[in-house]
Amino acid sequence: MGYIRMIRSGGIHACANAIRFVPDLDDIVNLEELTKEEGLPADTIEAAALLDSVLENLTKNFAEGTAYFKMLVDVFTKSFRDPKNQHLKNFYMIIPPFNA
Repeated sequence: MGYIRMIRSGGIHACANAIRFVPDLDDIVNLEELTKEEGLPADTIEAAALLDSVLENLTKNFAEGTAYFKMLVDVFTKSFRDPKNQHLKNFYMIIPPFNA
């Protein structure tokens, strides 16, 4: 759990460093629509759409954080349930002695 918290904390820190350049998180302008209204070239509209998606992703991750524990469970569930890995069934029991 400590490793998961450390990864989560690092992710939130990196997200905070990236989003500090956005002046108002509550009112983010849709740049794709603005570029279309101005009749700018297709490359500019595409770049604005990419920037919109990046800003949306940053604000979502900054506000909610990311469910790292759920991601780890999803990744390892299949492996732990595989019959060839039955020896890992009691894996949780050996972790406390390793941490002491």
